[in-house]
Amino acid sequence: MQLGMVGLGRMGGNMVRRLLRGGQQCLVYTRNPASVRQLVSEGATG
Repeated sequence: MQLGMVGLGRMGGNMVRRLLRGGQQCLVYTRNPASVRQLVSEGATG
């Protein structure tokens, strides 16, 4: 299953990290490109 997360602040970013560790695929978006790049480097899709 692929999940999407909009908003990668403190809570959203950590939720995505936990989902990635659990083997889920995550598509992420936020207005801050640096936050997207960080999570893409950890395995998310931006």
